[in-house]
Order: sequence, then structure tokens, then C-alpha cells
Amino acid sequence: MLIFLNFDGVLHPNAVRFEKKINPVLDAPRHCLFESNDALAEVIENFPTVRLVLNTWWTYFLGIDESLRRLPKTLSSRVIGSTLQHASSYQDLPHRIAIATKAVSNVTEPVLILDHIDARYSEHVLHIALLLEPQIGLADSRAVHALLRLISRAAETSEVRIDRSTETINWTNQADSSF
Repeated sequence: MLIFLNFDGVLHPNAVRFEKKINPVLDAPRHCLFESNDALAEVIENFPTVRLVLNTWWTYFLGIDESLRRLPKTLSSRVIGSTLQHASSYQDLPHRIAIATKAVSNVTEPVLILDHIDARYSEHVLHIALLLEPQIGLADSRAVHALLRLISRAAETSEVRIDRSTETINWTNQADSSF
């Protein structure tokens, strides 16, 4: 299984800016960069076939190698590629979502887009996208449980399909346990 992973809105709040295009700064009080690395690592720990494709602006601004250095070995060792290369590889600003959408359409194994709900994916890939609350990401235990359930299902059936009519996370009601 391939997981197309965005850092922002998944591993930490979607509130990162790059000072001078090289220094990431998180503008979210009481949060820190990569605060949910352990949550993702724990979920995929028992699934040795899960591999990660970086689908993040971090690779554009910092490059793949520096982006990998920001992850613990348990995650970086699973990375097999990136949708975006370093900025020096482009003449114009690339469209991250369009590149990821095209990439997942060419994959023959189960694939999951792990991103935040502010990312605007085409409707035809939403059934393979777990889109998280951008200021919480995997810091929300319900999101972690949803991810675990999707990976487990993919391991059993070789398919990821999210039924949007029955599986929703009510982000405004913390008592909701739909996952």
C-alpha cells in the first residue's frame, strides 16, 4: 500500500510558513512541528508493506533529503518518492494536488491520500483520500483510528475505499465516536 503523505495538517497543524523559503516556522501556539510523527509510525508499524510518497510543499522548499531528515527513521525508511521535487526543478509553481491526483491514478496497488480537508482534490479521488482537520491532523485519536482501520482493510482486501456516506468525522463534536 502507498500512502501519499502531506506533512502540514497531518503531522502538525497546517500553519507552516517558510521564512526565506528555507526555514519552516509553525504558527500554532502549543503545537510543534512533526508532533504526530509517533502516531503515524505506530499505525504503520505492523504493516511492513506500507510505503510513503511525500506529497508536501516541504520537498519543494527544502528538497527531498532535508524533508526526510525531519522524519524519524521509522517513517523516513518507508519513503519511496515524492510528488514534488525541489523548487529549482521548476520554472513555474507546480500544482501539488494535480500532480498527486495524476500519480495515484497510475498506481496499481492500494493507495491512500493522507492530507487535510483544506486540500482541494478532485471528486474522482476522494474515495481514496483521508482528509483530516487541518489544525489537528493525527493529533486527533479519531483520525488515527480511521487511518488504522483503512490500512487494516487494505491489508485484508487489497483495496482502499472510503464510503463518504457512512464514514464521517464530526470535527465539531468531540464526543462523537463515529470512528
